Amino acid sequence: FEGEVKGQGKLVVGSATPPFSGGVVMQGLQLGPALNAVAETPVSVSGTAGADLSVQGRGFSLPDLTKALQGTGHMAVKDGKIQGVNILQEVASALKVAGISIGDSNATVFSTIETDLVMKQGVISLQNLLMDSHDFQATGGGTIGFDQRLNLIVNLNLSQEVSHKLADASPVVKIAVKDGRLSLPLTITGTAQAPSYGVDVKGLTGKVQEQVKKKVEEAVSGLLKGTTKPEDLKREGQELLKGLFGQ
Repeated sequence: FEGEVKGQGKLVVGSATPPFSGGVVMQGLQLGPALNAVAETPVSVSGTAGADLSVQGRGFSLPDLTKALQGTGHMAVKDGKIQGVNILQEVASALKVAGISIGDSNATVFSTIETDLVMKQGVISLQNLLMDSHDFQATGGGTIGFDQRLNLIVNLNLSQEVSHKLADASPVVKIAVKDGRLSLPLTITGTAQAPSYGVDVKGLTGKVQEQVKKKVEEAVSGLLKGTTKPEDLKREGQELLKGLFGQ
């Protein structure tokens, strides 16, 4: 796989579930061919991978490893692609933004995926997760189970180009954009075989409510001070509704 793997370890023989410990360092590994050699999933990841792992456990069956395997490490993948899912298109669908196309139709291209790893009792915890690409940056963490169950939460910070494209298609998104960018939490659940993506729409609607509240407070203040006339208030209200709902 065009890379280098170095390892060292210790195994104590003499029992049905022998205890072991060790470490592995990977450099320059082509992740796509390596993963395809061991598993077939609807979503595959390519890129040049490096990792530094330290583990200890007992036994080699899945039940034994799930119970006893522990470890820590760090992993990074550079200049790759997640084939089988377009994260930005999933975000657009979750926001109910129709009729726009963002990036590759069925892939997510990235420059970096980097994370710290902690393994314990059949769960891999991802900490300080960073995913960087031309169109977005994601930070966060979560868990991946030995049973392939996913529970990840990342904060997605979209590029100005993508933010403007979504804002032009959705008044709600337009209000949520700050400093030219849209930032929102993305959840990834389900399994590696069938991941599910969700967006915290409540957070966006909350920002819309804040905007409306601010406008109402400004209007009431203007009426009390005499700087706003009722006919002006009516016109401003109509303009606000048009801005919110595009009608």
